[in-house]
Amino acid sequence: MAQAQYETRTRTVEETFVVLTLTEDEADELREVLGCHAVDALYRIYSALSKPVAPEPETSAYIFEHQGVAYEYGAMYRDTEGDHFEFDSVVSTDGTNTPRGRLVSRFGDAAGEWNWSLGEVVHGYGPLTKVTA
Repeated sequence: MAQAQYETRTRTVEETFVVLTLTEDEADELREVLGCHAVDALYRIYSALSKPVAPEPETSAYIFEHQGVAYEYGAMYRDTEGDHFEFDSVVSTDGTNTPRGRLVSRFGDAAGEWNWSLGEVVHGYGPLTKVTA
């Protein structure tokens, strides 16, 4: 017999932004655009927006995925209770590399062993937010 049920899933969303960098002169000219036509500034801005440059890929980051969400080894993640976790690749008893996590104090001191599976942390305390600063 067929069944259907609702599930709740948490996903980390990666967004791409176009960042426009202007010199002070270009910014001054752009401010004046509303009142007059600053053709040179408009052309340079249009040209820059027509060909945005892709960001350099992070070569040092090692990414792993869990339930469609990408995580980074060595990065710090905060759970919904404010606790911090970091994850590393640990060789399990069957010889496979498995992401394992440990609790980390807010001061960056490791407070535990690598005894948390990513699934346990996400299921029990997720969603996780990457700590960037």
